[in-house]
Amino acid sequence: MTEAYIKRPSPNFDARTRPIDLIVLHYTGMQDAAIALARLTDPQPLAGNYPGPWQSEDVLPDSPLSRVSAHYVVDEAGQIYALVPEEHRAWHAGVGSWEGEGDLNARAIGVEIVNGGHDFGLPDFTDAQIAAVVQLLKDIFSRWPELNAKRVVGHSDIAPERKADPGEKFPWAKLADAGVSVWPRELPSELDNDDVASDVQTQLASIGYDVKQTGSMDNSTRAALVAFQRRFRPSDISGAADEETRRLLVAVARALS
Repeated sequence: MTEAYIKRPSPNFDARTRPIDLIVLHYTGMQDAAIALARLTDPQPLAGNYPGPWQSEDVLPDSPLSRVSAHYVVDEAGQIYALVPEEHRAWHAGVGSWEGEGDLNARAIGVEIVNGGHDFGLPDFTDAQIAAVVQLLKDIFSRWPELNAKRVVGHSDIAPERKADPGEKFPWAKLADAGVSVWPRELPSELDNDDVASDVQTQLASIGYDVKQTGSMDNSTRAALVAFQRRFRPSDISGAADEETRRLLVAVARALS
């Protein structure tokens, strides 16, 4: 399907320093596709060109912004834009960690999905858009045999204390049904209730979240739980280690093992 991608080259990339082994899904969190594409391909972005709720009111219009990019953008109509070749390191992930390692940009392919996100009412993703994401992921899998459904994560997974995208409305279950993501199918009947905090931290870390064994429900553990719930139990993203969440944790950890 690579011939169907619209080329919109971004100058914002550099060389990879390690092999590709992950795909990170984002929402753009901007007003529309045109603005998102402009931002992701801008070699000298200025605050005045991209006003929005992410900036404080006293920011000067000529203040420089960080250069950002992604490998792909998928718009609401399902059109796929190719910005950075997969072989290069795009700048989409920022500070984060997965499976105990940082510099996610070095190892990940970044896919931005056009959606206003939480700053703009968290609109629904379109059917055409999700179908295109599924096809794009299958295309990427075909080019990189080490990538599969277990290697697809959300931005909030790798940076739970900073990011909430692609958000609780993103249909991860549909992606799993299409074979490009994981979903818990069978929940365990029993749980270890001796030390809930340690058990939750163990399960989160085994999945890939950056959670340390502290034995208490600290802020980073709760942030990771919220990210987990956004993805696997979006009806309640309180960050509480309730029984359903704990059963889901075990089920997801098993699905990834």
